[in-house]
Amino acid sequence: MPTLHILHTNDLHNALLPQKATFIKGLRQHFAPDVLLLDAGDAVGAGNLGARGKEPILTLMDDAGYDAMAMGNRESHPTQNALYKKLKDARFPVLAANLRARQEHRPPRIVQEYVEFAFGEEDDEVIVAVLGLAPQITAPDSFWAKVTDFIFDDPLKTGPGLARKLRPGADLLIVLSHVGYERDVELCATPEIDLVIGGHSHRAVCPPERHGHAYLAATDAHAQHIGHLTVTFEPEVGITAIEGELIPLP
Repeated sequence: MPTLHILHTNDLHNALLPQKATFIKGLRQHFAPDVLLLDAGDAVGAGNLGARGKEPILTLMDDAGYDAMAMGNRESHPTQNALYKKLKDARFPVLAANLRARQEHRPPRIVQEYVEFAFGEEDDEVIVAVLGLAPQITAPDSFWAKVTDFIFDDPLKTGPGLARKLRPGADLLIVLSHVGYERDVELCATPEIDLVIGGHSHRAVCPPERHGHAYLAATDAHAQHIGHLTVTFEPEVGITAIEGELIPLP
């Protein structure tokens, strides 16, 4: 049965200093090659409506080896130009399956619904799918949807729907979520989802909790800790064992 190490953060709020990023890079190298480094959103310094000229934390995250992050409310913006500006320093996928562009607008190419990772030898390869969910900042039926370039569908509908499509080709399915603890618990009821890594609530969930079918894990905020999950899983079965710890960041 394959074993995967998952390192995860959330709600960094621009507090990832260079020494912390270097520490995280060392952890990733320690657990390589069967490791994923993920973030559940709200990493940048700009606020929901802000867009600074540069977001150095995205460069630090890239240097540390982050494989993907969820779009938090801080990584989003209602206008296309500002969203491009806000995310231009990211060199890894920013996941937001429930984001939709209005009319002729387009999100940056780096914004994706999901990403898949392959582990193991070619004749014994396993596929890990990671889909991302952003908070529903602008609902399609809201007043603001008429004047924004982007809208957000209900993550509790988008997440399960996409999971059902991805499940046949994935041996392990992870949701990287920035929708908050209560909604993460609801996502865990989806049979196709194995693991939810959450953010937005600033609530550490360690050891991982099982709710319905899936497990839920999260760290606290402001780069105090990084989560480490050791996940053993079996294709067509799901997670057979999971352990979690919070590692203090220097």
